[in-house]
Amino acid sequence: MKNRVPGFKRYFQDLPLTTITTAGICFIVLLLIHIAAISIQQCFDRLSDTGISQQRLSILTVLDQIKYCLSKAEAAEYAYVWTGQAKFLDQYKENIRIVDKQVMELDMRLHGKHRMLADEIRELIRVRSECAEEVIALRKTQGMDVAAAHGTRLGEAEVTKHLEVMVDELGNRADMDFQLRGSELDRGSRQTIAGISMLMVFAMTILIVVIAIVNKYVGARNAAERSLRDAERRFRAVFNQTFQFSGLLSPDGIVLEANQSAVDFAGGNILAVKEKYFWDTSWWSYSTDVQEQLKKAIGKAAKGEMIRFESEVEGPGGRSTVDFSVKPVKEDDVVIYLIAEARDITERVRAEELLSEREARMRAIVDTAPDGIITVNSDGTLESMNGALERLLGYETGELLGKDINTVLPLLLAGGEDGDTSPLRTGERRVFGVGREFYGFRKDGDKVPVEVSLSMINLGNQQILTGIVRDITERKRAEQRVKDFYSTVSHELRTPLTAIRTALGIMENSFMGELTAQARPVVQVASKETDRLIRLINDILDIRKMEAGKLDLKLTKLDPREIVERALDGIKTLSDEAGIRIERDLPWTRRVLADEDRLQQVLTNLVSNAVKWSPVDGVVKISLREVDQKCRFEVTDEGPGIPEDEVDKLFGRFQQLASRDDRARGGTGLGLAIAKAIVEQHGGEIGVELKRGTGSMFWFELPLELKILV
Repeated sequence: MKNRVPGFKRYFQDLPLTTITTAGICFIVLLLIHIAAISIQQCFDRLSDTGISQQRLSILTVLDQIKYCLSKAEAAEYAYVWTGQAKFLDQYKENIRIVDKQVMELDMRLHGKHRMLADEIRELIRVRSECAEEVIALRKTQGMDVAAAHGTRLGEAEVTKHLEVMVDELGNRADMDFQLRGSELDRGSRQTIAGISMLMVFAMTILIVVIAIVNKYVGARNAAERSLRDAERRFRAVFNQTFQFSGLLSPDGIVLEANQSAVDFAGGNILAVKEKYFWDTSWWSYSTDVQEQLKKAIGKAAKGEMIRFESEVEGPGGRSTVDFSVKPVKEDDVVIYLIAEARDITERVRAEELLSEREARMRAIVDTAPDGIITVNSDGTLESMNGALERLLGYETGELLGKDINTVLPLLLAGGEDGDTSPLRTGERRVFGVGREFYGFRKDGDKVPVEVSLSMINLGNQQILTGIVRDITERKRAEQRVKDFYSTVSHELRTPLTAIRTALGIMENSFMGELTAQARPVVQVASKETDRLIRLINDILDIRKMEAGKLDLKLTKLDPREIVERALDGIKTLSDEAGIRIERDLPWTRRVLADEDRLQQVLTNLVSNAVKWSPVDGVVKISLREVDQKCRFEVTDEGPGIPEDEVDKLFGRFQQLASRDDRARGGTGLGLAIAKAIVEQHGGEIGVELKRGTGSMFWFELPLELKILV
């Protein structure tokens, strides 16, 4: 026996894993079928137990009905004896009928068990019924007392009590039988459960053994497969990440493998390129010349030479430019494989083309720009300049490159003629030549006025200064002509006009009575027109001063109410002649810091405009109030109003609104422009608000003096 066991063990070990696992699973299935059969039998036993419980409940229910109906029959009998009413007799008979029916049903449910006790109960019921019939008969014939006495003599109460005791005993016996039957079924169930548990444990043990064997086999196999997958994954990862496009070729150029990037570019199907000659694949099918070039390159690589060139490859999305190479793989100095690699350089090529195109475009723009464009290194040497600047300074193309910027623009790096901080140190954008002289030097030594816009560019550690140089020779000449014009206006026009106005004034004041009736109106018209011309010249000169920043303001602290009153006194004659009533709303306000004459000029202009545009018998209102640390002057009229599309013209030079009636207002169109300039030079604001219906309200605000905190 000892010699046979090792042989059996070897035989068992030599069995295939599938045979062992199949046998174990079949055995487990048979056990499960047996357990299922036992469980089904147990279910039938449980159903039987349920039927017994229902039978027990029905027997006990019938016994309770018998006791209940007997008690109701006895109560109905006593009620009939004492009352003689027929309804109680009917109740008695009905309950006795139910009792007889329940006794018959009890016989069927007991199935012959406890026959003696059941017969005794049936006999007692019969005796009790006969006694009751005798008592009822006596009640009908001899009255209540005789019937009651006869019932007592027959012992009806004792019979009823004994009957109830017999019914209870029968119920107890039946209940005990059912309990014994239930105990037997419970004992069988426990034994069945114990047997099933043992079988389940045995089946689970076999199942665990089978699973352990399978897991051991599967684990060993999975380890081998995992090792193989890891090796393949490492190879595939290296292969897929070798450049963007990689392929493995045979020495004669047949595609053996291609990485994912190359496959995706070919349309996502490796079968479309595998086992084909590399030059016949879809990547190169767009050109026979490229295919021939590739075929020659592979032939050279098969001889051990590495080949590299740029080409285009074709894909579903179009062509791409690649940096292509073929490398030989040798073993014992024999080429066994070829590695084809390609890096997509389409974006780089496009970027280079775009950069070249952009540089050409920028060069064309720079060369055709009307202004000079210059770049200067941080050491002050000229890096580039366009043709416009070379022509402006009289140099040939490229003649100034690498030269010192001080050769042509000596004050550029110094920041201007006034020695401002150099933009090379501040990195700020600034403009030179506006309002001050800044000259460049031509090749012939002449100076040319220029305006330069500079900006700083940081290129790594290097700073580059770029500038736009504009020739302002013509602008300077135009400015000189304007100066000459204003000088002519000031000296050549205003002086003669003053003399003419003086002469006309003398004629009006001294010789008006000696003039003829035809001459007097002419003198008056000439006097008014001379006054208008003098005002126009003064306004033009004021505008010039304001533009040049030469309008001197004599600032003093002024009471706004006094300024308004003086202005109104100055135009009282104008308002009276026009029939306009002036209203004042002048509460106390803090003083303002202003030039009294210029402030009166603004007020006079606004109020006179309001008077001119108001209808006869109209009202012009002048108001003062403090708003946000400012004194607000308001002039409101009842004129025809201002169209919304003409509001923008109000403060422009030589702008006059069209009259909505036929009244001539006159004016130069400079009053509001001058008023705006004066208010803004005081640091204030001026504007207009349109009123609903007719009229408008012009306002301006000036800063108030600061409050002194005590």
